Amino acid sequence: MRVEFQIRDGVGIIRPEGRFVTGCEAALESTRNYLQETGIAKAVLDLSQVPYIDSTGLAFVVELHKWLSSCEGQLVLTNANDRVREVLRLTRISEIVPTFDNAEDAECELRGEVVC
Repeated sequence: MRVEFQIRDGVGIIRPEGRFVTGCEAALESTRNYLQETGIAKAVLDLSQVPYIDSTGLAFVVELHKWLSSCEGQLVLTNANDRVREVLRLTRISEIVPTFDNAEDAECELRGEVVC
């Protein structure tokens, strides 16, 4: 799994690419390190390039959510395909981590703007 990072208007954009499965633990550590080094506490996890998510990927989402919350920040998800969205719904993660259909709305939420 590869992870790309970007900062836009004080919001971290995290774009994992590939299957979010066992063996991706290093991606969580590098993401956490990146956010900590840049001082970003609000992040969008863009799932547009993630075709599948298993328990490791779910743990990544939960751990990142908990870590950002402890920093008085927030994590939101965007662009999940139907399969990933269903897993998030079944595990009830979508009840604690807001999910948006597009990145623009997700970023507006984190900046405290009216959803565009």
